[in-house]
Amino acid sequence: MKNLWVDAGNDPDFNKGNQYNIDGYFLALFDSRTTKTQLETIKARQNVFGVYMVTPNESGTPWEMFFGKTPAEVSKIVSDEYKRLNVKGLRVQFDIEQKNPNFIAETLEEWRKLQPAVNTSWTLEAGQGGWFSPTFVTRVLACRVRIVPQCYNGAMTEVWDTLSYARDLTKRGIPDSLISPFYDAAHLPVGWDGFAFTQGRLP
Repeated sequence: MKNLWVDAGNDPDFNKGNQYNIDGYFLALFDSRTTKTQLETIKARQNVFGVYMVTPNESGTPWEMFFGKTPAEVSKIVSDEYKRLNVKGLRVQFDIEQKNPNFIAETLEEWRKLQPAVNTSWTLEAGQGGWFSPTFVTRVLACRVRIVPQCYNGAMTEVWDTLSYARDLTKRGIPDSLISPFYDAAHLPVGWDGFAFTQGRLP
């Protein structure tokens, strides 16, 4: 599995993707380039295709539509847009980096009420297992989501050990089979498997 985030405002670069054996493309939710036609083009290539969203920590970001919203509101906004795009097989990735276990778990639970069968993942900053309580882990696992720890720092100046950060989660009860690292696309190791951030950072 080699999934790539496509930067907002850009189309998938299939030529470059082929160079890196990319087999999945995730587009920014609500971006002008994220259309039913674009998603069907990716699907026709027999690639995985999905959308990603971000819950911002502050107002004034491109993800303003999610700022200050409740878990139920966030999940409904994503679900409504998912239904509007209406492409069978579309996957969804939630980027929720707030260290608020109840908000995260409730958002995923509300999402599952609306979309019980959609292939879904949750990406977060790596090294956060310390605040994963057994109750939180149980709630997240019940939502049937893949966990995607981001193995780089926010400034994209450091690359972090994926095994170490996977173990940070397995020690808290997340099965290894449900963990996929998020790599800096500028520093993809040989044999990588997971998600790459982002197309614009591919060498």
